[in-house]
Amino acid sequence: MALSCVAAVTAWGELSVGALLAIGTAGTAFVVAALVRQSGETAPPVGRRGLSWLALATAAVSWELVTLADGELPTASDLADPFLAEPLLRGAATVCWLAVGVWLLDRPRRRPQR
Repeated sequence: MALSCVAAVTAWGELSVGALLAIGTAGTAFVVAALVRQSGETAPPVGRRGLSWLALATAAVSWELVTLADGELPTASDLADPFLAEPLLRGAATVCWLAVGVWLLDRPRRRPQR
């Protein structure tokens, strides 16, 4: 599945309809598989370890909102465009993006008691 996404992004470009459909289909399949695997479980409380993720998400959303309000500031996509202009690097970035997604879905849910 990852290779088909890489091929779609490399062949059609990162903002093409074909690439977006390939990535969207792969993402949907991973999310559905994770939800089916976790069905029936109750979510453990996040606690303090979620604060760093909350801070990161708040910073990313704030940056995008500020760039939306001020057209002079570059968005995250604008900053990544020079790097992603090369098809080989764009494909490698897609593989890394998918690998991080798989890691997030597959990481252990509970830490062992010490």
